[in-house]
Amino acid sequence: SWADLIAGSDCLILKNEQDLEMIREKNPEWFTSLMKAGVNSLVLFPLRARGELLGYIWATNFDVENTIRIKETLELTSFFLASEIASYQMFNRMKILSTMDMLTGVYNRNEMNNYVDALCEGESGKSIGIVFVDLNGLKLVNDSEGHIAGDLLLKNAAMILQNVFVGNKIYRAGGDEFMVMVEDAAPQVLEWQAERVRKQAEAYHNISFAIGFCCEKDSREVRRAMKIADQRMYEDKKRYYEQYPDFKRG
Repeated sequence: SWADLIAGSDCLILKNEQDLEMIREKNPEWFTSLMKAGVNSLVLFPLRARGELLGYIWATNFDVENTIRIKETLELTSFFLASEIASYQMFNRMKILSTMDMLTGVYNRNEMNNYVDALCEGESGKSIGIVFVDLNGLKLVNDSEGHIAGDLLLKNAAMILQNVFVGNKIYRAGGDEFMVMVEDAAPQVLEWQAERVRKQAEAYHNISFAIGFCCEKDSREVRRAMKIADQRMYEDKKRYYEQYPDFKRG
């Protein structure tokens, strides 16, 4: 409601009973709140940057004889504060763009490589599980139904992985390939999760996964686990295409 009160102005100043009466008429709910808080004077500035409203800054119960100085101080403060907030938000957006796959909402390959490097250079003491998951028949869907259908297939595939591997790092490693990192992993748990992935895929008429996984006791051996899991995934994919040759990629 503050945006409507300020309207085209750059701030709102309430310094006497007449100003507060105006608030009672235009915004009785806020007026009641101000009275309960014992507010008898107020200066309110919106925080704006690049045409976007980011928030507000205000001061209450100030010496009304210093209204002009207080207004000038808050005006300058709001300018710097809005700039800082906007820069922080832009940094976060850039970080998201550099680490996330925008189509599926999971981490991208760049973030995967960075985390693998960190594990290799880190300390041992925890096991690491790697699960490679590849969509069977994505090319056929793209060719027969179009790339919008293919994108939906990828989104649904990522959603299945997010449902099964809650709290674990999921990456889109390539076009139709995903990788999941499970810390403190056990082979029997990964096998159970792989079966859950296959089971959830049955709810979709066109989703089928090739899956391979591997565990290493030392997380610094993550690349070895990745290589083995990748090989097992391609063996699983080979069996699938032998069974369903019409879905084989061209």
